[in-house]
Amino acid sequence: MISAPQTPLPTSPDALRDLVLSLLQQQEEQEAERTRIIAQQQAAIALRDETIARLESTIAKLQRWRFGRRSEKLSPDQISLWEEALDTEIAAMESLLETVLEDSAAVTAGRAEGAAADAQTVTVPARPVRRHPGRMAIPAHLPRVEVRHDPKTCTCAQCGGPLETVGEEISEKLDYIPGRFQVIRHIRPKLACRPCGTLESPALPAQVIDKGLPTARLVAHVMTAKHVDHLPLYRQETQYQRAGVPISRATLCSWLGQGEYWISLLAEACKRALLEGKILHADETPLPVLNPGSGKTDKAYLWVYRSQADAPHPVVVFDYAPDRKGIHAQHFLGDWQGILQTDDYGGYDALYRKEQIIEAGCWAHVRRHFYDVEQRGPSPVAQKALAWIVKLYAIEAEIKESLPDQKVAARQQRAGPLLEAFHAWLTETQMQVAPKSGIAKAIGYALNRWKALTLYLEEGQLSIDNNPVERALRGVAIGRKNFLFVGNDAGGERAASFYSIIETCKLNGIEPFAYLCDVLEKLPTWPNKKLHELLPWNWKKSALA
Repeated sequence: MISAPQTPLPTSPDALRDLVLSLLQQQEEQEAERTRIIAQQQAAIALRDETIARLESTIAKLQRWRFGRRSEKLSPDQISLWEEALDTEIAAMESLLETVLEDSAAVTAGRAEGAAADAQTVTVPARPVRRHPGRMAIPAHLPRVEVRHDPKTCTCAQCGGPLETVGEEISEKLDYIPGRFQVIRHIRPKLACRPCGTLESPALPAQVIDKGLPTARLVAHVMTAKHVDHLPLYRQETQYQRAGVPISRATLCSWLGQGEYWISLLAEACKRALLEGKILHADETPLPVLNPGSGKTDKAYLWVYRSQADAPHPVVVFDYAPDRKGIHAQHFLGDWQGILQTDDYGGYDALYRKEQIIEAGCWAHVRRHFYDVEQRGPSPVAQKALAWIVKLYAIEAEIKESLPDQKVAARQQRAGPLLEAFHAWLTETQMQVAPKSGIAKAIGYALNRWKALTLYLEEGQLSIDNNPVERALRGVAIGRKNFLFVGNDAGGERAASFYSIIETCKLNGIEPFAYLCDVLEKLPTWPNKKLHELLPWNWKKSALA
């Protein structure tokens, strides 16, 4: 509706016309702005509804798998692991859905006021009631540690009157110290203002699991036991029962599913730090993923990327992918430029065709091909090739502690002539062996990648092989033999985040349990712009200060 002007109307027809046109233009602009705001709100609501529907669908699917018919092919231990993986996924999805609904409700409430003025009605979906078996009773025999929280002020914020203590609020958290449990009792005085009747208490410190039972240290213990010590949750459940604390596996799954959110934040920060380097190692390893519908598992992969061996702050990052297609490496690296050292897997070829990434070869893989030939039967050619490679590694062992420029000089002076002679011998020998024999394949592998294999002569920070990243995969191989599989793609992504943090801690000389205890305590209130201060290499500096 056009409001009446406060100033007298102009008397001339032209001035009056201009005024009317100006008012009409203002009205059109206001209508256009309202239309734009409504369109944005509708798009946000549509995105929110889509996210909620997707999460609810995922939870329903996981619950069908969890409570549906089980395959008779699975052993009792495999069924336990199967249920454990699904329970963890359900807990993680429910936690994410709850967060989305809370954020959506807050945003929608703020928009509803503006929408009401435009006669727009926004329907907020009812928040689903989470089914929970009930909070476990903390055993009475456990020792209690009291932590008292004093109020910031004893003056009523409403009327300015004095606050008097009228009682206490006590919240108990189950804590774990290596070897024993204890209970942390958070005691907060209840303060009342008699003049106005206000009742308040100091706020409880932020927890890694809001309103949850465990402390950050207990969550860190469960995480470390599974991903560092490779103990499935059903085994941890048995250990806790022997300690007199009956924590159900469903509860452990819930803690793990909710607590892993914080680890993913650190893993993403590690990835950003990794891509700042100019030399990276890369490899991949299989990771079975549960396929309950078939009673079997599918083969997914963990792709692993590591900083150069002599990096001042070594970083290793795992990236989950449902298959071994090279597009996943392209997506992870994005616009990164530098030297990438890998094996001969063809999935990296598309990266090398870009001018921004240079291929570096791995002499350990060359040695492995000749070694396999020798193991199948005595081979003078393989033995001689292995002798050449031993000399190359002997040079590397002697200059291991040298500076990059010194390494380049030593490699070109000592390894350069050796490699030229080795190349000539390989070329000549290739003409003398059977074309399809094992030794011919070993020689062809080395000659076809010769440029990449000799790149280390020109770059002092480059390793002679890809072993630094392969060593980071040992923990995955051990864990794979114990927990057998992950629940779904989301579980694989969280496993990748965990391995990224754990292996980076190991590379930086950090004990994973001590690190997780500290950062899980800090993360709920830690500013995002300072997240880099909690990364393993920076955390080590602050811990030693």
